[in-house]
Amino acid sequence: MALCGAKTRSGEPCKRHAVPGSSRCKLHGGAASKANKANKHAAKPGSIYSQFLTDEENDLLASIELGRVDDELRLTRIRLMRALARENEFGNELEIDSEKVETGEMGGVTTTSKVRDYSGLIDKLTARIESLERTRAELLKTNPLELPPVTRIEIEVVGGRKDAPGANDAAAG
Repeated sequence: MALCGAKTRSGEPCKRHAVPGSSRCKLHGGAASKANKANKHAAKPGSIYSQFLTDEENDLLASIELGRVDDELRLTRIRLMRALARENEFGNELEIDSEKVETGEMGGVTTTSKVRDYSGLIDKLTARIESLERTRAELLKTNPLELPPVTRIEIEVVGGRKDAPGANDAAAG
């Protein structure tokens, strides 16, 4: 094994064994390992959502307008109307959840049914609408709707000068 190539304070060469891959011992900096660069498995910005989106959704992502809740509010109201219609149609009746055709000795069709919790869904949608309405009111308070651009300005002089024009002007000489 190679010896350390560093000089001691007295000027003699160090007699310790060098760290493999280096010409110095641990005392003279041969074992100084480099710090890890970073967590390579950390989530990168935008990667959490983008790994679960389809290519079509990734393309749409940039074109979606932010800061407006009107479309979301309309969509939630439509979903609420659908839920109310389904509750009116089915109520507390059992709905087929899944059907499974079994083969073998017993054979037959296994059907799983359950009663949908429409009241819970309606409560969630109503709370969502309330939240969106509150957010919309706050946004309108801070950013009022834009007025159309000014196309014409009228100026009406109420109490103009009584003396001759240019008489009191300092520039007129």
